[in-house]
Amino acid sequence: MSQQDVLNQQATEQFFDLYRSERLQSQLDYYEKRVKEFTNAQRQAIWLSIGLVFLTALAGAFEGIAMSWLRVTLLLIAAICPILSTALAGYTALRGFTQQAKLYHDARRNLMHIHAPTFRADQPQHDLSNEIRNYVNRVEDVLQTEHGFWGQLAEGMTPPGA
Repeated sequence: MSQQDVLNQQATEQFFDLYRSERLQSQLDYYEKRVKEFTNAQRQAIWLSIGLVFLTALAGAFEGIAMSWLRVTLLLIAAICPILSTALAGYTALRGFTQQAKLYHDARRNLMHIHAPTFRADQPQHDLSNEIRNYVNRVEDVLQTEHGFWGQLAEGMTPPGA
């Protein structure tokens, strides 16, 4: 190999390392954080909804207490908690926490399944460049597909009153 070929191969390898660390790994980290965020949001909404239903049942069970101010308070709790629980369910459905977590999880999984090319010292520069180009194209295709799913997710959501 000539000195120019060695320099070209080093530049190609540097580009590849930079692409993997700054583009691919950055996206993988972002997707992982979003999956955790939306999964936690869904879990919190479920637990809050359960708590509101439990509070409603508790207020209904103790509603027979003779003290008028406590009875009124319990009746208010029994009336308001189901409304809050329904509003929370609507908000959760509107935000689509589960769908968003799945979208990010699938994109991350698809990126993880793309195998990186291996470098060999005797590999011709043309072959190495083609392998890296194909790798970058596969990664970018996954990212474009993920981007396209956002439009489908938005189409599946209908605004209130529509």
